[in-house]
Amino acid sequence: MNHSPLISIITVVLNGEKFLEGAIKSVLSQTYQNFEYIIIDGGSYDRSIEIIKKYANEKTFWISEPDKGISDAFNKGISKARGEVIGLLNYDDWYEKNTLEKVVEAFNDPEVDIICGASRFWNKDNIINIATSDLSRIARETSIHHSSVFIKKEIYELHGLYQTQYKYAMDYELLLRYYFKGVKFQQIQIILSNRRLDGISYRNKNRALFETLKIRKIYFPSWRVYIHFIYIWIKDSLGRIMKMPPFLKLYQYYWKKKNLNEGFSK
Repeated sequence: MNHSPLISIITVVLNGEKFLEGAIKSVLSQTYQNFEYIIIDGGSYDRSIEIIKKYANEKTFWISEPDKGISDAFNKGISKARGEVIGLLNYDDWYEKNTLEKVVEAFNDPEVDIICGASRFWNKDNIINIATSDLSRIARETSIHHSSVFIKKEIYELHGLYQTQYKYAMDYELLLRYYFKGVKFQQIQIILSNRRLDGISYRNKNRALFETLKIRKIYFPSWRVYIHFIYIWIKDSLGRIMKMPPFLKLYQYYWKKKNLNEGFSK
């Protein structure tokens, strides 16, 4: 790979006026500037287009037209990407200032096809936890955070794009498919993205959970899938309880200690 590869960042949005500007600013202010920014708007009728036009420049390409869902919009963006590496950033998430710089450093290993970093999760204005991507758990849960994932374009070309029948767990299906194709993943213990806990997958937690169940059935025996489903259901239920006001401080204390032990200072 080129030592200064062109990176394509793709954001898909539909009526995202509340947070879109933050995502755009986080891309345009990167310390590494050899990138293109592709914004795929699904036909917004709020101020999203106005915001996109405000930041349009020579690095930015955007279209606004109806699509068939998030997977279809992702695929549109990937098909237009010219970069050697592609990252997908949700309209309501944002990058660290040096995210692309760290990604380029990680891709110095020519054997690596996919970089998976850590994500900082936010609930309103509070950091809830920092979660690393964990490839060892991919068989039983969505343990890789797609806003902190960067994939070589040639991998999309070789192994296919997002499957449009999935509405919530399309990223999990794609990464699991690549995993079983023998694609080389590299985990880095660096925060690459910040994510809000009210994104579409979090707002539709049960639907996303059942969709991941359906996806796992493609790759694993049924008995293993259902054991993992019970495990995830219990884990998610406990997580929701711990985020309630009576337990939130204890939950935040646990994650602060865990993050410090894993080398994260924030």
